[in-house]
Amino acid sequence: MAARAQSIRVGLFAIATIALVGVVLVTFGGFRLWETSDRYRIVFASSVIGLEPGAVVYLNGIKVGTVDQVAVAPEDLRQVAVAISVVHGTPIHGDTHAMLQYAGITGLKVIDLRDGTLAAPTLPPGSQIAAGAGLLDKLETQAQSLADQSTQLLTRANQLTANLVTASEQLSGITAPAQRAAQHLEAMTGSLQAMIDENRAGLRGSLAAIQKTASSASELIDGQAAQLFGSASDFLAELKKLVASNEAPLRAAVFDLRQASRSFKELARDVRQKPSRLLFSNNPAERQLP
Repeated sequence: MAARAQSIRVGLFAIATIALVGVVLVTFGGFRLWETSDRYRIVFASSVIGLEPGAVVYLNGIKVGTVDQVAVAPEDLRQVAVAISVVHGTPIHGDTHAMLQYAGITGLKVIDLRDGTLAAPTLPPGSQIAAGAGLLDKLETQAQSLADQSTQLLTRANQLTANLVTASEQLSGITAPAQRAAQHLEAMTGSLQAMIDENRAGLRGSLAAIQKTASSASELIDGQAAQLFGSASDFLAELKKLVASNEAPLRAAVFDLRQASRSFKELARDVRQKPSRLLFSNNPAERQLP
């Protein structure tokens, strides 16, 4: 009897253990032995790194299944075929798209089914779900676009730098002739100034001589007005003597005026006929006063 009771206790313990294991598997393993599943196929055109068998499949953020298999597509080695299982009756329509999403910060990926509408027919099990462009694909596209734009900007910046260097070289070539022209203009200005100063001195001397002569004549006329009215002959004699005594200064003044006028006329004629002489003419030689 004792042996029989022990056997019963062992059997009951085994049954309880099996039942407990079954509850644990059903609760924590997610097994739904009484539920059937539908299988679908998804083909991605790019890498699915981070997507592993057993990854969760969502429908608009709701868990509906898992990933069964991840393999290279037999029809194209550049594509990846993914087999998924979802709960039977999951509303997957013809316009539903499968998108890859990150599962937190672990780097692992999940599949999210989106964009399905009631206007599209229901997709039967075993069919292929179209792959959509998720956030990851959009970010990758934008990153590629930014990289292309950065390359174009660098190319334009290099071209602009080359243009600036060329313009600088051309400007350097223009600066040298401009400096030489400025030097010629400065030399010509000095020559003109010297000529003006020279003629100004002659004119001043002539005017001083004329003023002196006029002053002397005025003093002579004022001092001897009575005598001149009294004797015309004496006046004429004195006047001739006065002219004879100032003949040399008057002639020098008239000569200086003529020379100054001739110099200005020659300068104006040369400038009108050959304007280039303003830039390339040599300094005039020193002129000798008579």
